[in-house]
Amino acid sequence: MKDVPEDIQAALASGVTTLCDCWIVTRTDGAQFGFTDHDRDFVWQGVTCRAGSGFGGSDVATESGLAPDQTALVGALDDAILRDADLEAGLWAGARVEIARVDWSTGAGVTCSQGELGEIRRVDGRFEAELLGLSHRLSQVTGRVFARRCDAELGDARCGVETSHPGFAGGCDKAYATCRDRFDNTLNFRGFPYMVGNDVLQAGPAADPVRDGGSRELTG
Repeated sequence: MKDVPEDIQAALASGVTTLCDCWIVTRTDGAQFGFTDHDRDFVWQGVTCRAGSGFGGSDVATESGLAPDQTALVGALDDAILRDADLEAGLWAGARVEIARVDWSTGAGVTCSQGELGEIRRVDGRFEAELLGLSHRLSQVTGRVFARRCDAELGDARCGVETSHPGFAGGCDKAYATCRDRFDNTLNFRGFPYMVGNDVLQAGPAADPVRDGGSRELTG
């Protein structure tokens, strides 16, 4: 449960109108920006929160379990901050967003939620962005999967096969034999063709009379 400062709790209980929402956005390059739905700029936690940007959010859709919370942010494309070129270059993708409820008359506030910017779209002179809860990271694939088949895409930098290769039009099923026979590209094969399966891992000791550590004639 979130601890709410006493002064903020008192303001909430009294129904005063000095509360506003703030969004502190920290891009992946370290640049930090603040926005507010208040009618004038003010500083919170050392960040100037700009008014009049149209920056705002919709209701949060919360799922049970570890499914990520999701909401949406909208705002105007401001040439001074939310420049179209920066959005196009992906500088705002993955930016960290801290949402706070602040009493602008005292500067006291409390962080309500945090998330990261997902997909960003330009619509009629404004931007629309997904705001994903931090739990969305749990659904992301990290690292490589050890499997018999190749995990590169035909023609990419890890594969190395040129589009001019005579076998390119035939595609690739990512099998070792295809990489060897069709493309002669086994040096770039990104799979593990001789990795044993679960049946071998669970097998008991061999009944062969000779146990010299040699191959059990596993096939790739």
